[in-house]
Amino acid sequence: MDDLRFRWLKESIYTILDINETDPAFESFLESHDGANELVVAKFFNEAKSNVDDENALIFHKEVFEELCEEDVEITEEEWIEEQMANNPDFDPNEEAAGTTNGGDEQHPPAGNDALKSEHGDGSTAEGENSPELPPKPKRYRKEQVMYLRTILYLCHDSYPSNLSQKNCVYFLRTTQGTIPELTTMEDADKIMIKYLDYGLLNGHTLYLLANILNKVYNPILTYQTDDIEASDSHRPDAVTDAHEKRKAKGEKTAEETEKQLRDEKRRQHEQELKLMLRDEFLIQLQKFLNQIGLTLRQLEGEVRLELPKDFEVEKVVRSNKEMIEQAETLVYKWNGDIREALERELKKTPQSPGPLGEIDWWRERNITLSSLYEQTKQEHVEKVLEKLETAENAAPSSFRDTRTDLSKYYFESKDNVKFLSTLERHFKNVTHGATFRVVSETIPKMMSALRMVWIISRHYNRDERMVPLMERIANQLSERVARLINVRTLFSYQPNEIIEKCTEAKIMLERWKQSYYEVRAEIEQSGRDSRWEFDNKRLFRLTDHMARTCDDFIAIAKELDEFYGIFTPELKSVTGKPQKINEILDRVHKVLQSIENAPCDPFRIEDYEKWKMVLANYTTQIEEIDEQTKSFTSESFKSLRSAESAFDMLLKFEKNNTRTTIQDEMNKRFVDILKQYDNEITEINNIFQHNKNHPPINKNQPPYSGAIAWSRSLFRRIKHTMLRLHTKEALMQTEFGKQIKSYYLRVAKEMKAYEDAKFTEWRTRTEQILPSLQKRNVLKELPVAENQNPFTPRYMIDYDPQLNEITTEARYLEQFDYVLPETIRHLALSEEKLKQIATQLKIVLKSYNRLIDSLEPHEQALLEDHLKLLKRNMQTGTQRLPWTSTNHEKFITVTSELITKLDSTVNQIKKNAQDIHMFLDEIRQCNLFREPPRNADGSLIHCREYFEFVEYQRRQDALELQKKYKLIGPLITKVEGLVFNTNTSQSSKMAAYYAYWERQILSTLSELVTENLKTLRDTLENGSKPLFQVDALLVVPAVAMQPNQNEIIKLFSQTMRDCVEV
Repeated sequence: MDDLRFRWLKESIYTILDINETDPAFESFLESHDGANELVVAKFFNEAKSNVDDENALIFHKEVFEELCEEDVEITEEEWIEEQMANNPDFDPNEEAAGTTNGGDEQHPPAGNDALKSEHGDGSTAEGENSPELPPKPKRYRKEQVMYLRTILYLCHDSYPSNLSQKNCVYFLRTTQGTIPELTTMEDADKIMIKYLDYGLLNGHTLYLLANILNKVYNPILTYQTDDIEASDSHRPDAVTDAHEKRKAKGEKTAEETEKQLRDEKRRQHEQELKLMLRDEFLIQLQKFLNQIGLTLRQLEGEVRLELPKDFEVEKVVRSNKEMIEQAETLVYKWNGDIREALERELKKTPQSPGPLGEIDWWRERNITLSSLYEQTKQEHVEKVLEKLETAENAAPSSFRDTRTDLSKYYFESKDNVKFLSTLERHFKNVTHGATFRVVSETIPKMMSALRMVWIISRHYNRDERMVPLMERIANQLSERVARLINVRTLFSYQPNEIIEKCTEAKIMLERWKQSYYEVRAEIEQSGRDSRWEFDNKRLFRLTDHMARTCDDFIAIAKELDEFYGIFTPELKSVTGKPQKINEILDRVHKVLQSIENAPCDPFRIEDYEKWKMVLANYTTQIEEIDEQTKSFTSESFKSLRSAESAFDMLLKFEKNNTRTTIQDEMNKRFVDILKQYDNEITEINNIFQHNKNHPPINKNQPPYSGAIAWSRSLFRRIKHTMLRLHTKEALMQTEFGKQIKSYYLRVAKEMKAYEDAKFTEWRTRTEQILPSLQKRNVLKELPVAENQNPFTPRYMIDYDPQLNEITTEARYLEQFDYVLPETIRHLALSEEKLKQIATQLKIVLKSYNRLIDSLEPHEQALLEDHLKLLKRNMQTGTQRLPWTSTNHEKFITVTSELITKLDSTVNQIKKNAQDIHMFLDEIRQCNLFREPPRNADGSLIHCREYFEFVEYQRRQDALELQKKYKLIGPLITKVEGLVFNTNTSQSSKMAAYYAYWERQILSTLSELVTENLKTLRDTLENGSKPLFQVDALLVVPAVAMQPNQNEIIKLFSQTMRDCVEV
C-alpha cells in the first residue's frame, strides 16, 4: 500500500475492531464498488471542509459471514482407489499403476512444487546396466467443501443502518481543515495523523455512550473552577511555598504598576468575565441536555405501557362470556398494579442535585413521567375495557379509577409546579452558574420578587413545607459557591486588592440574600392580603451569616497584608539601604499567612467556628509583634538615611496610602530625621563645590566655561529639587530647624549663582577681545615653497582657528542656560553651520587641487605654466581678500572648482598622448635587429653568407617599420600644442622644454635599442651553445680549409654590427 495514510487507517481499524492483520477485508473494501470507497477515503484525507459533515467523518463496522469454498484436499492412494472403484465398478488398480509407470496420464496437484518428476534424481534413464527404479507414485487429491469465516468492512457515509447502534463501530473525525500530508514513515504516523483527526470506538447503547462522554469527560473539563488555582493544587506539598513566593513577587510588582498597566488589567478582567459568561451559558445548556438524556434513558428503562394482549378482543367482553370477563379483570388489575408501582417509584425519587435547579429538574422529570402514565389511562381501548367491565358490574374499574384519581392529583401538582418554577429558572441559573458574585448579587432581589409571585399564585408552593426547602436550597447554593471560589488554602496567593474585591463581593451577595428576604417579607406584611413569611431563619440564614462574617475576617487580613506591602516597598529598601531586613519582616508576615492557609479547620464550617477564632487570635498576636518590629526598624533606619528626597516622598506616600495606624504614627516622627539628612546633603554638595570650583570636572566634548556652569548647576539641582519637595510640607519648614535649613540652602545657592555669573562675564570679555581678529582671517593660507618646488604650484591650507569652534559651542550652551549673548557672538553662533559648510567645501577644493598638482611632471608644469599662473592668481584671492565674514565664499569656491576641473581635463588629455608616445617608444626599444633565419627544409642551418644576407634584409624591413612609428610621435606632440595653446605650428617656443623632454626620451630609446641588440649578439657569440649558420670545410692534409674562412667571417660580423649602429 503506497500511501501510508491508508496503511495507518487499516491498522487502526484492525486494532479497534479486532481483525486479523492478514485478513484482506480492507483491500476488498477499497476495491469494491469500482473503487468508489477508495475515492471517499482519499477525499476524507485531502479535501476536508468545515461546512460539509459527510466529508469530515467516516464510520466503519464489520460483518462476519460463513462462506463455503471448494478446495483440493490431498488423500492417500487407498482412499483414491476406493473413490475410483465407487465411481467406476470396472476400475482396475493394477492397470492404473501400469499406465502410470509407462508414462500414462498422471493426476497433478494444483501446486507446481508438488508435480511429479519423470527423471531419476541421479540423472540416469530407466534403461541401464541395473534394473530400473520405479518412479514415485503421484499424489492424489479430491474436491471438498470447506467452511470459512469472511470479514467484510462497511463504511457508513451517506446513509446509516437502523441497527448501527448495536454494532461495534470505529469512527474517524476530521478536526482540522486542509490536506493531511503524506507520511514518510509509519513511526511518525500517529504524531501526524492525530493533529488532523480524532478517532475512537463506539460500542453499546448510543445514549449511554453520549451521556457518559459528556458527563465524565467534557462536563468536568468545562465546569466552572476557581480562577486559576483549585483545591487540587492546594493539596500539593509545595503549594504553600509557591503561594508564598507568588505573594511576595506580586507585592513588589504592585508598587511599580503604572496607570496603563492598571487599565490593561481592567480590560483583561472585563474580557475574561465575558468569556466566563459565555462558557457558563454553554454549561447551563449542556447540563440541561444531559438531564434530558438521563430522563429519556429512565423513561426507556421503566416505561409503563397499558396495552392489550395480541389475541384480546374488547367486543367479546360481555357478561355472558365469563372467560373474557376474567381476562379483562386480570388485565385491568395488572394495569392498576403497574400504575401504582410506577407512581410509588416516582414518589420515592428525590432531587439529584442540592441546588434550586435540582428541584426544578425533579418536578420536570416527575411531570414528564406522570404525564405519560396519565395520558395512557385515557386511551380509547382502556376506556372501552373499563366500560365493558362496568356494564358487567365488575369491581375492577372502580379500583382503577381510584388509582387514576391519585395519579391525576400528583400529575396536576407536578404540572403546576413546573409551570411556576420555570419562571424562576433563569434566576436559579444565575445563582448556580453566574460568572461573578456581582452577577448573583444583582439577581437575588429579582429572584426574591419572583418567589413572592410564586408564593401568591401557586396552589402548592404557598405553604411553608414547600417554600422553606426551596429557599434553603438557594441558601445552600450560595454558600457552596462561596466555599468553592474562596478557598483559604489558596486565597492568599493573590494580590491583596484581588482578595478584598473577591471577598467583598461574596459578602455583599450573602448579605443581599438576607436583606432581600426581609424586604419582600415587609412588602407582604404591608399588603395584608397574602400569607406572611414566617419561615425558619436558622435554616435560611445561619450558614450564610456565618460565611459573611468569615469573609469579613478575610477582608481584614487582606487589608493588613496590603498595609504591610504599602510600607515595605522598593522605595523603602532604596531609602533605608537595608533590603535584607525588610525581606525578613515580609517573610515573617508570609509565615503568619501560612498559618492561616494551613489552619486545622474550615473557616466556612459552623462546626469549626471555635477553632477559627483560635486561629485568628494567634494571627492577631503575631501581627502585633510584627508591628513592634517594624516600628523599631523604621526608627533605626531613618537615623542613617541615604536620600532625604526619596525618604520624604516615601513618607508623603504613607500619608496618602492606607498604611497601618501604628506605623503611620511612627513615620510622622521621622520628618526631623529627613531634615537632618538634607542638612548633611547640602553640606556635602557645598564641600564638593568649594573644593572643585577652580578646576571643575567637565563632561567630555563640553567647552570649559559652559562646562563649569553646567557642573555648578548640576550640584544646585541636587539640593534644589529636595527643597521644593520639602516646601510641600509647609508645617515642617516653619519649624526652627526648618528655617535654619532654608537659610543654609539659600546661602549656598547664591554662592553658586555668583560663581556661574562670574564665569560667563569672564568668557564674554575674553571672546569680545579675540573675536574680531579671528574673523578677519582669510579662508586660505599659502604654505612656504620648498627649494625644488615650482613657484607656480604652491600648497594651501584652510585658515580656520579652532577657537572659533570653541566660541560657537560655548555660545550655544550658554544660550541654553538663559544667558544674554552680545550681538556679534550671537551672530557667529547662528552662522556656525554655514561656516562648517564653507570649510567642508574648501577641503574638497584643496583636495582636488593637491591631487592635480601632484600628478604633474616638471616638463608638464613648464608646459602648463600659463594655466598654473591663472589658477594661482585665483587661489590668492582666498589668501588675501576673502575673510570668514565675507559673502563671496560660494563664488570663490565655484570659480576655483571650475578652473581646477578644466585644467584637470587638459592634463588628462596630455597624459593620454604621453601614454601613446611611450607605447611607440617601447615598441622601438624592443625591436630585434638580429633576427635568426629559418632552417633549411632538411633541418640543417643555412650557409654563412645567406645568414648575413637574411639578417641585413630583415633589419632594413624593421627599420622601415620603426621609421613609421617615429613619424607618428610628431603629430601627437603637435596635438598637445593645440590643447594647451590652441596653435598647430609644431614650433611653439613655449613648448621648447616639452620638445626637449621628448627628444631626450627618443635618443635614450634609440641608444638603448642599439646597445641591447649588440649586447644580445655578444652574449650569443660568447656562450656558443647555439649555432647560427654553417660553413663548408675541406680537409687538406695536414689542415682543414673553411669556406668562407675565419677572417671573412669576422669581417661579416663587423659589417653587420656597423649596419646595426647606422640603422
